[in-house]
Amino acid sequence: MSEGNVGPVRKALAVICHSCPVCRYARAHPESVIGKVLHHRLHADFCPMWKAEKAVYEADQDKTAA
Repeated sequence: MSEGNVGPVRKALAVICHSCPVCRYARAHPESVIGKVLHHRLHADFCPMWKAEKAVYEADQDKTAA
């Protein structure tokens, strides 16, 4: 996703998810029960904060890799 498609609202949602203790634990421990629930398709497809976090931080990783 290009940086032009990541607006201020999406960035704000991404910060909420990125700083959430439950989401941080799920990212650090994807094989735990919490990690499996949060990485499940139903959560990943419908949580606006999770989707924004993926879009914003994947765009940041793409910029640093290039």
